Amino acid sequence: MDAIQDALFNGMAAVVVALVGWLTTKLVNYLKELGNTEKLANKQYLVDIAVNAAEQIWQNEDGAIKLANARKEAIKLLNENKINITDAELQNLIEASVKAMNDAFNSTKVGVIELKEEGK
Repeated sequence: MDAIQDALFNGMAAVVVALVGWLTTKLVNYLKELGNTEKLANKQYLVDIAVNAAEQIWQNEDGAIKLANARKEAIKLLNENKINITDAELQNLIEASVKAMNDAFNSTKVGVIELKEEGK
C-alpha cells in the first residue's frame, strides 16, 4: 500500500512540476510579448510626432523632402529616447503613420455636392 501511495505521490508531483514549468514558460512569453508591444507603441508614437511635424513644417514641399525630414526627425527623437530601430522598421512605421494621417483626413472630408443645370 505504501508503494502505491509513493508512486501516486511521485506521479502527482511530476504532473505539478510539469504544469508549473508550462505555466512559467507561457507567462514569460506573454510578458516578453507585452514588452515588445509596448516598445513598438513607443516607436510608433515618436514616429507619428515626426511625421506630423514634417507635414506641418514642410507642407509646401514634395513628398520626398517631407519623407527625408520625417526620417531625420524620427531618428533624432528615437535616439534621444535611447530606442533602437532598423531602417526597414522605421520605413514601415512612417508609412503606417502617413496612412493613418491620410485616413483620418479623408474620413473628415465633407462630401462635395455637384450642381448641374437642368437640361444638360
